This record gives sequence, structure tokens and C-alpha cells, in this order.
Amino acid sequence: MSEQDGGQTGDPTGVASENGTARKSGRSAPRAATPDTIGAELKQAREAAGLSLQDVADRTKVRPGILTLIEADDHAGLPALTYSIGFVKAYARTVGLDPLAAGERYRAESQKGDPVPTMVDMQPLDARRMPSSGLVAGVSAVLVLALGLFWAWGAGWFASPPPPAPMVAEAPTTPEAAPDADFDDAGTESAAAADPAAPVTLKANTEVWLRVTDKDSGETFFMGTMAPAQVLQLPPGKPWVLRTGRAGALDVKVGDRAIPALGGPAETVRALSLAPTDLLAMPAAAPAGLPPVRSIDRPTDSLGAPSPSSPAVPPAA
Repeated sequence: MSEQDGGQTGDPTGVASENGTARKSGRSAPRAATPDTIGAELKQAREAAGLSLQDVADRTKVRPGILTLIEADDHAGLPALTYSIGFVKAYARTVGLDPLAAGERYRAESQKGDPVPTMVDMQPLDARRMPSSGLVAGVSAVLVLALGLFWAWGAGWFASPPPPAPMVAEAPTTPEAAPDADFDDAGTESAAAADPAAPVTLKANTEVWLRVTDKDSGETFFMGTMAPAQVLQLPPGKPWVLRTGRAGALDVKVGDRAIPALGGPAETVRALSLAPTDLLAMPAAAPAGLPPVRSIDRPTDSLGAPSPSSPAVPPAA
């Protein structure tokens, strides 16, 4: 009677008597039930640890939205299985659970499977990316055409043709032509008297491409583009020949004697002999812009020679 009174007076709440009764009966206090899913278990462990979702996000470096989906067991909204298991393990490690057991439980509960590698098309990519034969043929044709046009331009095909030479009236045949013929013969003899062993020089009066080769051996002495005012002197003693697409762009000399133009500004010459004797024998071009040749009638004697007593008639103004 006194024990009950003392128990009641010593423990007004009756907790000690209940614990004593529980210990006497052998029963323990009830424990919290284990959650059915890994998401609920992680949430329960987080709340028991006194952590918020933001605290877990700061420690695991996982976005709070991902942690919310894990706690809600929303596996469809989570990324691939491999990444989701990594997030679950980091979450479990932060709240004090076994990360390996949490990862295996999530794998068992998840509807997602491991990624299955897909079959890769083994056809060579290079074969599929190769251009069509028509495209290749078209590009090749354009390149060939461009090269041909460039070569034709360098050869002077597109240069404007030289103006036509003015017409020169022929002088009528008269007996006094004999002295002119003597003068022409003297001029021809003076041209032939030039030194055929003198060196031959080529000077470009504009940019021009040319090639100088040995006619007998095929040896190339020069091949390329000469700049304006550039001078090329040929070694004597070999049969040099010239090829160029702009013959009129070269000023040629044999020694100090100037040779007439080899052709027009856009005229092409091939295998033109540059031997001094051949160059000296070239006819001089008719000068442009001179008035027509006029003949003067003078009296002659019975032998056809001009009379020395007859005065010369001046030409008409």
C-alpha cells in the first residue's frame, strides 16, 4: 500500500511505473517501420538528420529538383539509370545510409534498365560523303577551262590587234628608177655588211612570256616572263629559236643594229630563228603615217640615163 502510494507520490506522471511494468513484462518500445521505397527511406533519414533538401543539395552538388524526384520515387523524371544510381548513392552517404545498399535497392525498384548499345551502321562514311561523278566532272571541266583561258591570256590571244598599216601607193615604173635601185642595192649591201657574229639581245618593251631553245639539241636557255625593260643576251654560236605569244613585245638587236619587229603585239611565233644572219635578212616593216611615194619625171638621153643638164623638178607642195 505504501509502495503504491510512494510510487504515485514519487512519480506523478506514472512514466517510471510504466517502464517498470514494461521491463517486468519483457516488452520494448515500438520502432518506426522501414519505408517501402528507397525514396521514402532517404527522406526519412534526411528528416531524422535535421537536413533540408537545400542542405543535401549543397553537400552532394545535386540539384534540389533531382532530390525531390528521388524522394517521390518519380523514376520516369530522373535521368538515365547510371546517373540516377550515382545521385542516390551520394544522397544516402550524406544522410548516413549505406550508399551501396541504397544504389542496389534503387536499381531493383527502378523501371529503367541499363542502356543497351545500338547497332552502328558499319558502312564507310567516306563512301557516302564522296561527291557524285557528275559534280567531279563539272569541277574538272571548269578547272581545265580556267587554265586554258589563263594560258591564252598569257600568250596574248585577248590583246587588241594592231591597227592596219596605211596603204602606200606604188610608184610608176620609169627609167629613172635605176638610181633608186642602186640605192637599194647599197642599202642591202650595208645590211649584209653587218657583223653576223655580233651578239643578239632581246629587250622586253612590256611584260611578255617567251622560251628560247637550241634548235638542234632542244636545250632551253630561257623560259619565263620578262619584265618591261629587261634585257636578255643570247650566247653566240648556237642556233637559238624563239617561241612567244607576243612577238611585238620584244625589241631585238644584232650588236648595235636594231632589227624590225618580229610580229604584232599579239602575234604568236614558234621556232623563229634568232641567228644573226636570219635576223639581219628580215625585211623592214613599212613605216606608218608617211605620205605616198611620188615619182618625178626627168628627161633622159638615148641610153635611158638621166640628162645632167636637165634641172630637177621640185615636188608639188
